[in-house]
Amino acid sequence: MTESFEGAVIAHFESRRGAELESLIRRHGGEPWSAPALSEEAIVIGPADRTIIDRLASANFDLVIALTGAGTTRLFEQARAIGRLAEVRSALDRRTVVARGPKPVFVLRQHGLKPTHVAPEPNTTKELLETLDQISVAGQRVLVINAGEPFAEPTASLRARGALPVELQLYRWTLTPNDATRLADTIRALFDGRIDAVLFTTQVQVRHLFDVAARDDRTKPLTDLLRDSVIVGAVGPTSADALRQRGIEPNVMPDHPKMGHLVVATARELAARRSPVTGSPST
Repeated sequence: MTESFEGAVIAHFESRRGAELESLIRRHGGEPWSAPALSEEAIVIGPADRTIIDRLASANFDLVIALTGAGTTRLFEQARAIGRLAEVRSALDRRTVVARGPKPVFVLRQHGLKPTHVAPEPNTTKELLETLDQISVAGQRVLVINAGEPFAEPTASLRARGALPVELQLYRWTLTPNDATRLADTIRALFDGRIDAVLFTTQVQVRHLFDVAARDDRTKPLTDLLRDSVIVGAVGPTSADALRQRGIEPNVMPDHPKMGHLVVATARELAARRSPVTGSPST
């Protein structure tokens, strides 16, 4: 089956990797509609955060868990800012390091480091906890480098297993006024029928889109539209679950949670909908 959008307008909500996603959409004959739905805002560290980084630099943690590429990047930036980058690198090289997926792995490799364990696809909390089940954590000092907002896991499971977890959050997910305006424009374009498909790459994008819709009391109409009229793609289980919680079953979720696979799968879905039904008439 063809993998071409044939000029269809494909909305996406990616910010940091938006240019890459737009290139993929164009490569498959689509017209990208960019509507970044979140920004990563650096958190200015305070004395408590610095103490945690100092502990890491002094090899005071037995296990380090990197949840996101952005959080891992910020860790190295802050270590450099306080003059302890070399020591942090050395400590990570000598300790057990678990990465939730390929993004923190990429950042670690930029610093000459390789994680001890990597959670397998689709790189959700479930796979991370299964990976941690293979490690003895009782009595271990564990540093969890958080995502853009705090989550109960993996800290709750670590604590239940007798570990001593500490969380470090170095950035937060936000929605800027400019991005909110663009999301409002996107919602109007959806209702006007100017967008053929929407692609979600994180669960936060789903939340922020509906936060903007709620400002104009358009939550239910938007839900109905995404459920019934527009092709909805989710890159993986986490973003798919965020949609399902709002009563929207994604039309597309690729076998591998990567943007390229999402684009190809969405192009196939659109082509299938456009193809006429063929077959011999009944006699």
